[in-house]
Amino acid sequence: MVSLGELVRTAGSSLRPLAPFDAARTITGVHVSELDDPGRYLDGGELLLTTGIPLHGRPVDAYVDRLEAQGIGAIGIGLGEGWDDAPAALVERCRAVGIPVFAVPDGAPFLDVSRAFWSITGRSGQDEALRTAHAHTRLVQAATTADPIAGIVRQMAQAIGGWVAWLPFDPGASGGTLHPASLEGLLPAVRADVERSLLRSGVEAASFVSQGSIVMAHAVTDGERTRGALALGAGRPLANADRQLALTATALLRLLTVRATATPDAGGWFTALALRGEVAAARALAAAADLTLPLEFRVLVGSDVSTGFGAVQDGVRVALVPADGDPDAEIRASTGVLSAPVVLDDVPTAFARALALHRRASGTALVIESEPRATRWAAALGDADPMLQRTVIAYLRHRQQAERTARELGVHRNTVRPRIAAVERLLDVSLDDPDVAAELWLALRERAV
Repeated sequence: MVSLGELVRTAGSSLRPLAPFDAARTITGVHVSELDDPGRYLDGGELLLTTGIPLHGRPVDAYVDRLEAQGIGAIGIGLGEGWDDAPAALVERCRAVGIPVFAVPDGAPFLDVSRAFWSITGRSGQDEALRTAHAHTRLVQAATTADPIAGIVRQMAQAIGGWVAWLPFDPGASGGTLHPASLEGLLPAVRADVERSLLRSGVEAASFVSQGSIVMAHAVTDGERTRGALALGAGRPLANADRQLALTATALLRLLTVRATATPDAGGWFTALALRGEVAAARALAAAADLTLPLEFRVLVGSDVSTGFGAVQDGVRVALVPADGDPDAEIRASTGVLSAPVVLDDVPTAFARALALHRRASGTALVIESEPRATRWAAALGDADPMLQRTVIAYLRHRQQAERTARELGVHRNTVRPRIAAVERLLDVSLDDPDVAAELWLALRERAV
């Protein structure tokens, strides 16, 4: 949302107040219309800009009243196209019903006001993203303190501006933790609501109303049973940023409860989060711990080699190996399975493949998963003449039709055919093979070319 005061400051001389207004009033958008009744195209809260065509020879009060009934945020009248000054009747009626009214001076385009609105919205989005990133980092930092669960609960409550509770379900565990402490009397009722919503239904997340708040609850599991739940409530609907923070907090609580007797290093925490697919939490931890991350990792399963990123998953030793070069001699001399290079988001999938290979392997030597052939083809094209790559992309896009490929590239079709032949010699494949074409197309798309 954009406040009216901030919009007026940003628009400057392009938006001049004609009467006192509430600077804190929020504006949901900027809409331009010359209709007699534009309300049906509005959602409410907009700044409506008009040159005043609907006001010529028509009752001003009826026009303003219709907009007021639609919940209009403000009205701006453009001067110079029929009105040298804002109609006094418009200003008076707007004041009477509480609608802020403005003038857009002659020569100032309505686009100036729209640009001002979107520039504020863009800044707000960037600020929100920065605040969310900092909140993720503070959560991870809280997980490394002397009382990590209490720290996570406190940081979550501060981030959402509401209350947060940790409810352990293990036999003999405490009744739970809630922040702020002044609301701890809510714990029994919140626990009852969470148990009814999560444990009895078997779901991992649920939303419901409890104690006058919209509550979101996440189960914290170890893969076999539910060890507890994180519940958070606020006197407002929870935003997507709140939900992302809750997922990070849940991932951290899962690690804390499963490893209650261990104190993993930052690399171990990062690896455990990455293997579970908790990418946001893993990146936040890396930033908080000042870990340098490569662009890609290989997943090493069943080896005792230490890489700084190690964990035990499904009863097997797992390490993440930076994939910025060939595996070193120590890794090649070890046993286990080494995956092909993958980005952080794909680590869980690479781990699943490597674990399956490890369970079938003899264990006497290292098994290196080969890169998908299409990845090798795309890499070879990337190292070749850029014109060959552009030709292949056009050729695949047009389903191997040389004539249409030539038109896109602005060349003769007899120029296309030798290029395709050169690529087929380079890759040792036929681009007319539908499997080859499909795999190569997807690999090129992954490389964003």
